[in-house]
Amino acid sequence: MTPHEHAQISYGQVWNARISKKINILKDYVKYKPDCAGRYATIEQYGDLDLEEKTARFEEKAAVELPTDRVFIFPKNFERTVHFDEDDEWKLNRIGVPMPESAMRLMQAGERQMEDIIFDAILGTATIGTGANEAMGTEILDGDQIVAVNHGGNGNTNLSRAKILEGIRVFMDNDAWGQGTDEDEMLCMGVTPKALFALWEDTVVTSSDFRQFAGGKPFDKGIIENFLGVKFLVSTRFARHKTANNIQSCPMWLKSKVCYGDWKQANTRVWNNPANGADNIRFKFRAGAVREQKKGVVNILADVSV
Repeated sequence: MTPHEHAQISYGQVWNARISKKINILKDYVKYKPDCAGRYATIEQYGDLDLEEKTARFEEKAAVELPTDRVFIFPKNFERTVHFDEDDEWKLNRIGVPMPESAMRLMQAGERQMEDIIFDAILGTATIGTGANEAMGTEILDGDQIVAVNHGGNGNTNLSRAKILEGIRVFMDNDAWGQGTDEDEMLCMGVTPKALFALWEDTVVTSSDFRQFAGGKPFDKGIIENFLGVKFLVSTRFARHKTANNIQSCPMWLKSKVCYGDWKQANTRVWNNPANGADNIRFKFRAGAVREQKKGVVNILADVSV
């Protein structure tokens, strides 16, 4: 057996792709800002105004300023380079160096990282400013924006219809969702598979009426895509948002109130190093995300151990 034949056997003749998430669907669930530049990007926001009743003929009311706020998006850099030795080409023979496959896997890694960026922004601390001086402060979700893990039960419960309804009520109380909402607005919710499948125990989901309304999709595909007007995004990228006692954050948000900012769009570069004859392929992107208003987010807590 020649060294070449031995190398072929060692590497194998058939290459199969390992299972991996391939398509980033988050772009359909958040607002996209493609023109970010500099150390940070800002999103300007304008508050509400109230009118005063005029009670006299020549009465003059004092002028007021339009309430203004802003949120800041800070970018993060991510990259990875895959290296191929100059001898890999002859070792693989007819198979060839898997450059396209490497590029695909690097892009998939980038897509998973983008999910982490967005979920961290939805649930984490936002950097905000007030007025023209751009003084920076921080803002976290307070108790009014959180649905308790024991809501609707005698103890801790997993994701339930009662919790989703409570989340919708919070949005309505904040005048953020309901009648009069823009037609392009969408109420979204990120869930883990275990939290989502807790809904299968709900009598509404298992009823014939729900199956008829949803076109049979939950039963035909095993996936609940919409429930109570909420569009589900199923993801496994919530590890950092689960406590040690299995309390899982399942955020609900308005699409227009979560922004993904792009500084350097994801790109792939391929080059050959003449010094050692090696081929290299690099994937890189720079981006950040922000929760524009805390009233645009509700965090539903679920006990995924039950």
